[in-house]
Amino acid sequence: MERAFGGSEPTSRKSSQAARLEADAPAQPREAAKARRQAIPDQIQKARSRRESLHQALEAARAENRVQSQRLAEARAQLQAIAEWIETGRAQREVLRESAVTRLRARLESLPVIEQAKGILMVQHRCGPEEAFDLLRRASQRANVKVHVLAAQIVANVASTPAEAPPRPAASRRP
Repeated sequence: MERAFGGSEPTSRKSSQAARLEADAPAQPREAAKARRQAIPDQIQKARSRRESLHQALEAARAENRVQSQRLAEARAQLQAIAEWIETGRAQREVLRESAVTRLRARLESLPVIEQAKGILMVQHRCGPEEAFDLLRRASQRANVKVHVLAAQIVANVASTPAEAPPRPAASRRP
């Protein structure tokens, strides 16, 4: 008959389930709080690692800044030296005149050696001065050597050979 009144058994089941849920309800916030407490060290660790990586990036940026500042200072010093050189530099006409004089001096220094080599070629090939210079010039071009350097080699070669060496035959002469 107890069932007619709604029954005590079903209500007791509902009440026991409700009691269990009520008992578990405080446990759920406790477990959530415990999970949050465990997550806090992870968050702290992540924050520390992020802070360390940012610190390392900042240090790398500072080092790069120091290098770039040094390069800038060197470039400024070089620019300053160039500006001073331009301000105190000589006129272009004077520089050109000096270079022309230098070229003339070099020609005057190499001219005696070239003339000696021409004389040697004139004797060896039995030719005139123009033909001897032409032979010297062509040999210089073939060997890709400057005329005065080749002339100095010819003179040195003749000067180092013994006097009793027979002269080269005239047949080796090239047109």
